[in-house]
Amino acid sequence: MKRLIPLTQALALALAFAFVPVLLSSSYAQADTHTDYSELFQHEASSAELTRLTTQLSPSAQAKGNFSQYRYLKVLKKPLVSQGEFVFAKDLGMIWQQNTPFASTLILKDKQLIQIDSQGNININNAEQAGSGNQMSELMPKLLNALLSGDIKQLEQHFTLSLQLAPNTEGQATQQWQLGLKPTDPLLEKAIPQMVLAGDEQIQTLVLFSRNGDRSRIEFSAIDEGPLTAADKQRFSPAPLPEVSPNAAPQIEGKQP
Repeated sequence: MKRLIPLTQALALALAFAFVPVLLSSSYAQADTHTDYSELFQHEASSAELTRLTTQLSPSAQAKGNFSQYRYLKVLKKPLVSQGEFVFAKDLGMIWQQNTPFASTLILKDKQLIQIDSQGNININNAEQAGSGNQMSELMPKLLNALLSGDIKQLEQHFTLSLQLAPNTEGQATQQWQLGLKPTDPLLEKAIPQMVLAGDEQIQTLVLFSRNGDRSRIEFSAIDEGPLTAADKQRFSPAPLPEVSPNAAPQIEGKQP
């Protein structure tokens, strides 16, 4: 059975996940503590604060690693947990590959969204086929480049930004921070009305909120910001499964045709 994400939702998720590798921390985030972010979103970021944050962050043009995602649903007492790996490159795009509890892969390339289900079936959507998702497919690369270059002005064109900077303690080189993002694009806002990034020199957690009160928290480990290998780059162009002829005779083990 295919497990393909609707195009608009997948584009929105891809945009959110694209934020992550830019500033990733190699430390593993702690369990969800049901943090209340209402105060954060009441504090609109000033230009001076955003400039200060930009100078503290260290961007990377590529990264790969593992992730654990915890989806908290209001109807369930325990979170739904999924794990997998990601690959990101500024010039290639992003791969978000879930390995458990079932396999699925989302690949975001220039004006193209590729989904691979648990059976290896590939579904490709181009911007020209995306309909209402076309605007988002054009928007995502711009936002990704804005994050990589620290272009806060570009982000401010598409998000309402809120920021809280924790006071520096004695001997602390960098500040802890929380950045709240509320999309101004109606399509993205419908799928993910709020996002929160938190960290110090690098991002440590990413929390995504839905309209019905559910939320997802993503934690990262084994981050490698070195150059991608040839095998990593090849994953951005997955090969389709070979077609099996319906008239092909089944092979019997131990006998030659």
